[in-house]
Formats: sequence, C-alpha cells, structure tokens
Amino acid sequence: PIFAEMMLVPILVSALAGEPTIPRACLPPHDGYPFCDHTLPLDKRLDDLIGRLTLQEKPLLLVGRESPKGNISRLGIPEYDWGGNCIHGVQSRCSPDGRCPTSFPNPNTLGASFNRTVWRGMGSVIGVELRSLWLQGVGENHASDLPHMGLDCWSPNVGIQRDPRWGRNLETPSEDPLLCGAFGAEYTLGLQNGSDPRYLQGVSTLKHFDANSLEGKWYPDGSPGGPLTRHTVDANISQYDLHSSYLPAFKASVMEGGAAGVMCSYNSINGVPSCANDWLLGDILRKDWSFRGYVSSDSGAVVDIFSSHHYTSNWTSTVAVAVNAGCDVESAPWACCPWATGGPYIEYIPSAIAEGLLKEAAVDAALRNALGIRFRLGLFDPIDGQPYWNVPPTVVESPEHVAQAMDATAQGFVLLENRGNLLPITPDKKTIAVVGPHATDSTVMLGNYLGQICPDSNPHCVMPFFDAINATVVAHGGSANFSHGCTVDGNSTAGFADAIALAKAADYVIYIGGLDGSLEGEGHDRVDVGLPQVQVQLLKELVAANSNMVVTLMHGGMVGVEEVSGSVAALVSLGYPGRYAAASLAATLFGETDHAWGKTTVTWYSSDITSALDMVNFDMATAPGRTYRYYTGKPNYPFGYGKTYTTFEVTTDVSTVSVSAGFSQNVTVSVKNTGQRAGDEVVMAYFQADSGVIPAGEPAQKLRKQLFDFTRVHVEVGQTATATFEVSAASVMLHAASGDAVLWPGKYTLQFTNGDDETEIGTASVRASVH
Repeated sequence: PIFAEMMLVPILVSALAGEPTIPRACLPPHDGYPFCDHTLPLDKRLDDLIGRLTLQEKPLLLVGRESPKGNISRLGIPEYDWGGNCIHGVQSRCSPDGRCPTSFPNPNTLGASFNRTVWRGMGSVIGVELRSLWLQGVGENHASDLPHMGLDCWSPNVGIQRDPRWGRNLETPSEDPLLCGAFGAEYTLGLQNGSDPRYLQGVSTLKHFDANSLEGKWYPDGSPGGPLTRHTVDANISQYDLHSSYLPAFKASVMEGGAAGVMCSYNSINGVPSCANDWLLGDILRKDWSFRGYVSSDSGAVVDIFSSHHYTSNWTSTVAVAVNAGCDVESAPWACCPWATGGPYIEYIPSAIAEGLLKEAAVDAALRNALGIRFRLGLFDPIDGQPYWNVPPTVVESPEHVAQAMDATAQGFVLLENRGNLLPITPDKKTIAVVGPHATDSTVMLGNYLGQICPDSNPHCVMPFFDAINATVVAHGGSANFSHGCTVDGNSTAGFADAIALAKAADYVIYIGGLDGSLEGEGHDRVDVGLPQVQVQLLKELVAANSNMVVTLMHGGMVGVEEVSGSVAALVSLGYPGRYAAASLAATLFGETDHAWGKTTVTWYSSDITSALDMVNFDMATAPGRTYRYYTGKPNYPFGYGKTYTTFEVTTDVSTVSVSAGFSQNVTVSVKNTGQRAGDEVVMAYFQADSGVIPAGEPAQKLRKQLFDFTRVHVEVGQTATATFEVSAASVMLHAASGDAVLWPGKYTLQFTNGDDETEIGTASVRASVH
C-alpha cells in the first residue's frame, strides 16, 4: 500500500507509573517543531503542522473507524481513535484492574428525571472516567480489539423522538426540542469542562444532525416492509419544522453547552444528504451558531452520499461534496479487519484535488477543525501541570459515581397509576410474586451502546430484578418467588398457570415486562406500538387472580397500554433503566427513597396511533399531529404526566407578565407538599399564544403549547419550595413559515404545572411587545 511507510509504531509515553503506555505527540526528537510550542497561538501551531503534511498524509488524519491508526510518525504524531460512544457511560472495556465504566440509565429514562443536575453530573462522570480509561490504554468495547479509545464521544443523541415506532427512542431523552436541547447542553458542559479550564476534558459529538428518526424498512407511503431505511430516506421538511422542531436541540447544545463536535446523519434533508449539506453544516452550524469544532460523518454516511442517495456520480465527486460541505472527519464503514486502510477520504481526496473538484485549502480547513480538537484536548502540550494526565484509575466506577447513577435511575421512573395508594409497599412479612418476562432480567435493562459492564463480560455482576426485590422482602421477614409467565412476544401461554398460582398465593404481584431489543433497536423500527398481546393476556389473568398488582414496563418508545391500564392498581414506566435498575426499583417500590419519580417525556398515545401517523412524513402538524405540541387526540398519558407518593399544590405569584426585546420578568412558583411524606416534584412551564396573536396562514397556529422551562425540587412534608422562572421575549418566541424566530406582539398564556391532572395549575398572562 502507498501509505505503508506511515504505518509505524506510535510514539508512546508512560502517563502514570505502572500503567500501560499511551501515544503522545511532541516527544524528542520531534519536540522542536513550532506546532509543539505551547506558547504560540493555536492558529499558528495548526498552520505549522498542516503545512508540514503531504497531500497523501492529510486524509489519514481525517478518517475514523476503517482508517489506519492515523499516525504520522515522521512528525511524531501518534494515532488517534475518533469516536468512542458515551451515550450513558463510556463504551470501553474494563480497566486492567477490573474497574468497569459507570453505566447510567439510558437517555429515555434520564430525560424523565427533568433534572439538569443529573444530566450534567452524568456528563462529568463520563468525562473523568474517559480520561482515566484513556490513560490506562483501554480500548473500545468491541470484539475487534481496537486500540485505546480517543477522547471524543459520539454522544449525546439529541434528536427528538418524532415517532413512537422509531427503534432508537431509548437513546434520546424526549419528543420535546427544548428538553432535548437542555439535556444535550448539560451533558456537554459536564463532559467537556473538568478541573482544568485550559483544555477540554473530553469532546461531546452531537448526533445525528439532523432528522435521523427512522431506521427501516418502510415504503414511501408509510407502510412497513419497503426499501426506505435511515441510509436512503429523504426527509422532506419545511423551514418551519426544521427551525422549530428539528434544529433547536442541536442549537442549544452548541450555543449553550459549547459542544465541540457534531455528527452528520445518514439521511437526506430536502434532497441533500446531511453530510453533503453545506446549508446545514455551513450556514446553520458554523455561521448562524458560531460553531467551532469538528464534524464527523456517521459511520458510512459519506459512502451513502453516492451508493445510497445517488447524489453524486462517482467517488471523487462524493468526497469533494462532503469536504466542501464541512464534513471534516469521515467515519468509514466497518470492514473485516480493524484499521484496514480504506474509506473514500483516504482513497479519493488526492484525486478529487487533482481533478479540480476539491481545493487543498478545503482539506486544510477540515484538518484545522479536526486537529484543533486534539490540540484543545492538550495532546500536543507538555503534560507537566496538566491534571488530565493524572486522573487515577480509582475514579472509574467509584462509589460516588455509582451513587449518582443509582440516584439518576430512581428519578427517571414514572408513576402512571397508583390507585388506592397501593405504592409504596410495606414489605414487612409480605409475600411477593415477581412475574413477567423480565422478572429475572439482568441484560435487557442495560439498553444499548454499552461499555463492558462486568470484568469477565458475563452479566453476573448485574443484579436481576427478582434478586433485589427478594433481598428487601426477606430482610423484612417476608418471602418472594418468581415466574416468567411468558416471553416478551410470542403465542405461548404454557407459563401462565405457574404465574397465576404464585399471584393467588401472594400479598402483592410485581410484574416486570415490556419490550426488548428484538422489538425495537438500531436498524429496526416497531410496526405495532401496543404491549405484546401475550403480555396483555397474562396481565388480565393476573389481575383477576390478585388485584394488588404493580405493573412495571421497560421500553424505548411509549407503549400502548389502554388494554390494561384501567384495571391494574399501579403502573410504572421504567424506560431502559440501566445497570442499577433492580436495586433502584426495589428501593422505590418499597418506599426507601424520597428522591424518586419523574414525568413522561413523550406522549403516550393509544395503540392505534400507527394507523394515523405516516412514518415517512416528517411534518409535525399533519393530522392528528405529532407530540404534545401538535397532537389533537386524547392520549393515554400526556407529555409531562407523572404521580408521586405525596401531593403538591402549585401556585404562582403573579397574574400578568410583560416582556419585550431585552426586557424580562421573573415568575416565582411555589410548590407546597400537602401530603404525608417528603418527595421530589417537577414543575414545567409552558406557553401558548392566545387567539389572534399568530397571523393567519402561519404554521405556528397549529402549535397547541410549548415547554419553555422546567425545574425539579425536593419538598419536605408541610413545607414549600420555590422555583423562579425567567420569562423573556425568547421564552415565547415562535417561528414563522420562513423558519425565522419571531416575537408576535399580543397576549400569551403561561402554565405552571407538575403534570398531575389532580393538581391545580398556576397560570399567568404575558403581554409581549416589540420595541
């Protein structure tokens, strides 16, 4: 191969005494280059390094996954592994001493906490553990035995949950763009900003930019089984929907969180593949949002420009449009062999320049963005005095980090029903029947995009649900037994009799069921969103046997539960709750924590919604409308819904608010605990324009209401907590058909609510004016 002379042994340095060595730049005899002089401005250092690279070398530094190790040994530049995933924990192998990365709940559970502190805390845990695992030479959690992972995370996924059938709903926090943006911003602030303000601790890479919310396979009319997948679909989206629904979460994560990375998606938008879309990557991202970071393609997305979308006619024009659009780093497709040379950038960038399709200056600009990340991480600077080069192995899976993950888990459970205050259960001398396909689960709860969970790759270190429930009950003089009853999906009722017998003999039944990766996940969407019928049938028979029934469901997208929700005493949404789900659920159901319960972050439609929503239609308002913002039907449970073990009264201190450009007003919301036990509560702030405010013909007229802020508070019995919401012109900003943000003068109604339909809603009016 023509690049063989560059595939040399990387330059290594011992970062911590006794730890494996890791690659480092600017070691003797290569420390005399100006790009190694940390006293020079970054721009001059980048100019010097890029100026020393040959045209054949440059693409090596712009390719991940299928690339060679990316080292330029003649200049002392070591390899760099672009793109480890960190969706809810570092996706690496365990450390040499058996410490595995702390694994949090999946984002659909995390989102339900409505807790910015939780999200930033997880980002911080990921950032510090990433640095420690990197220093220890730990690789990604792949069987291909990749070398040590880099310091940029291909996370978080902040795209909205557009449709409940999407297979990757578990990876993103909500259907609401503001909540997704807040999650992305907080995750980023925690991950990137550590103990040394001079450098990035790690890099947040937002994905998938943009409108990636379909896996496949679908026909153009929205029926299942067709040729359209995430690699081939062209999302036809109005400027209004782009700017009001699909772009805001990315914008907030960049402009408020400072995200240093963005991943362009497989799909096309309005006829242009995302990774070849200079409007998306240039005009919006870099010009409008002042983004200063790197853009990576999704793995194989540059290949899709040509082979799937047929947007270009050959490979040289393909790499030219991608680089010119602003796709700095190509994540090439996985091949048979790790680190095989290949990928369109490596193979065709030189020829694209030779043919006049691409200017070398454009490649240099991509290098400036990509290499700039490595400089900002401190990888070309002296390590003396850099705290990030001295992160100890003991931070990985530390007791403090595990406690944070467990706390986040309980806050993400959602209590949908609690008839007769069945929960919490007092476990003293009680008999508990644990029933359901996930009764003894220790793997489905983990979700996807996982680091190595246990040192020997066997999930024995993960406590199953039954074990945690049993331990609590036995400790209080009771007993527990389990029966699966049925599988997640299928037709067999062979296990029903055993499950029903246990239910009849028990004081309480705790059912643990729902979905799993066979029904939803990356690469495949659901067709039916209802709870699988075999589980519906089992639940009906269990309720007939024992009315003290607690139903808990694991899921990514919402589950149609209308066939059982009216008859069960308690119903709990778990999402995919992660590594510490069992202990957290036991503590929550038995009332051992006052910091539990969140709110729904998606609309829980009825099961027949699939006949009303076209999976391939990306318009948000097409009848009956998508998400709480546009849906005109009656859901099983609305967005933001969720009960707690106590009761709260929510009131506001003002009835009228006046805002204009540059002028805001605070609204204080009081949350009084009127119940019998301490608890957490979420307060959400919405707005909606009153009649006549939005001009006729504007698509925003179909917007029913919009979340503009939220907070979570803890309140002791009889006490009142206060939350202050700043209401500004931006709070009630809407979008015109052109996509432009606009403040239409007039009256807007604010709602402050805890999402429980039994609780009084505090309201206020906003008088908006333009000066």
